[in-house]
Amino acid sequence: MIRTLFTFILISCLVQIGISQTTFGVKAGANLATLNQGDQFDYKFGANFGAVANIPIGINFSLQPELLYSAQGYRRNFENGVREVGKIDYFILPVLVDFHIGDGFSVQGGPQLGVNIRNEREVEGGIGENTSLFVNDLDFAAAVGLQYFIDQSFFVQGRYTFGLSEVVRNIGQRNGVLSLSLGFFFGPTNAALAKDIEE
Repeated sequence: MIRTLFTFILISCLVQIGISQTTFGVKAGANLATLNQGDQFDYKFGANFGAVANIPIGINFSLQPELLYSAQGYRRNFENGVREVGKIDYFILPVLVDFHIGDGFSVQGGPQLGVNIRNEREVEGGIGENTSLFVNDLDFAAAVGLQYFIDQSFFVQGRYTFGLSEVVRNIGQRNGVLSLSLGFFFGPTNAALAKDIEE
């Protein structure tokens, strides 16, 4: 009983410390998205934007969860001049480990969950009709990237997300998204403070 109580108090203290040191921010940027299946699909331009948090868990480590709107999908060109555009948008929740490597730079990686909110297929230059795509409701992915603090608040990110689950049901296509974003934290993070110390 005493051990259980001690463990509960310890966990509560750690959570409270983590919450008290959490820094919140916002970000927005651009996506180049496609479906990874040979060379059938071209990249489609889209936007990403939303909220971000940074939770320190060590001197050089942080946990960085984000909640974003992400416009994804693909373009596909056919020999007869017809072009197909898939508009597959998500609310995504990446939960990344952020490792500070010096001079304001950090590498990031971790899992991502996406919830589909748009699944449209548009046909341009032909007689085909615009339809809905049979897209899975959830999308699981892994994200890796690099983050750089311009100063204590502003940062830029470059990231690639590898789809781990099927996008369109029973076909095997997976999302691939290259994104570039600019963001702002409403307070200093470990990496931003370390950059100031190093300078």
